[in-house]
Amino acid sequence: ISDPSAPLVILFGPPACGKTMTLVRMTRFLKLEGYTVSPIRTFRPTSDTNYADICEHFDKNMNSNNAAASTDLISFMLVEVIKNGRRICQILEAPGEYYFDPTDPNAPFPSYVHSIIASSNRKVWAIMLEPEWMDEPDRANYVSKITRLKQQMRPKDSVVFVYNKIDMTNFVRTIGDINVKEAIKDVKNLYPGIFVPFMNHNPITSLWKEYNCDFVPFQTGYYTKAVNGLTYQEGPREYCVELWKCIMNKITG
Repeated sequence: ISDPSAPLVILFGPPACGKTMTLVRMTRFLKLEGYTVSPIRTFRPTSDTNYADICEHFDKNMNSNNAAASTDLISFMLVEVIKNGRRICQILEAPGEYYFDPTDPNAPFPSYVHSIIASSNRKVWAIMLEPEWMDEPDRANYVSKITRLKQQMRPKDSVVFVYNKIDMTNFVRTIGDINVKEAIKDVKNLYPGIFVPFMNHNPITSLWKEYNCDFVPFQTGYYTKAVNGLTYQEGPREYCVELWKCIMNKITG
């Protein structure tokens, strides 16, 4: 990561948790909002022809309605978000098994994750969650991995829990209007202890903010079975607005 000053947003989660499609959805949203979103080609050496090819076809993959193609082709990407000539942040998407592999839950983070943790960039860890996701032991192991991650974070690092597939829950009153309190309660039941490492111990601010993290319901889109895989249709803009607003608050706060 050659730019130590631009904040880094890390999409964190196990395989098939929606990280890639979150990047796809947010890229489309940000471009419509007037941002430039493009891959950082210097992230990988020129000898990495696979990464060079992903960069070359980035726009095509971001705009593809073939969800399977996007998730198969896009991995280990570092993209920049630019507005009015200024780099707002960098977004990192990496294979989930590098963060948490249910088949080897106690595996240490690979060296590149430690490099990210040690970097001086302001970091926003976007930790992915889903309803009814994995089985109970795997969810418990995921909580343990998040706890270990928290122990290695720098004081200025921020955490946003992204509750993906909110449309598959009963907490949606109308599009964009979510019963967040009940959604958080559901996450606490599914992932016992997940917020404990982020407990706010400040005697004053804890009166209105129980945890030093944020929680954002999200929906990447709609998926329909097709002959060549899954057809993807963008989810409601409202969820992107809230996620981006939260990220921007973390970046500038």
